[in-house]
Amino acid sequence: MKTLTKFLALAVLAGATTFLFVGCASDGHDHSSHSHGAAAKPYPLTKCLVTDESFEHGKPYTFVHEGQEIKLCCKDCLADFKKEPAKHLSKLNAPK
Repeated sequence: MKTLTKFLALAVLAGATTFLFVGCASDGHDHSSHSHGAAAKPYPLTKCLVTDESFEHGKPYTFVHEGQEIKLCCKDCLADFKKEPAKHLSKLNAPK
């Protein structure tokens, strides 16, 4: 009976660990600020929100922040965005 109990405990632990690491399989997007349940507002610009560089050199890094789709020229810009999100988000509402 002790062996069965240990086996079940190990199986539960393995399942929980697997879920933590694989449960939200990353597809190259930042899931930390996703707004689940509602559709994100589309990204209105044709350039990186942080550097103002165009996306012509490759596929942009895309994620959702507080219900707004955000596109950056690369994942490296994410750190700068997270430092001052309000500063960068203000570009979305700036007159064009």
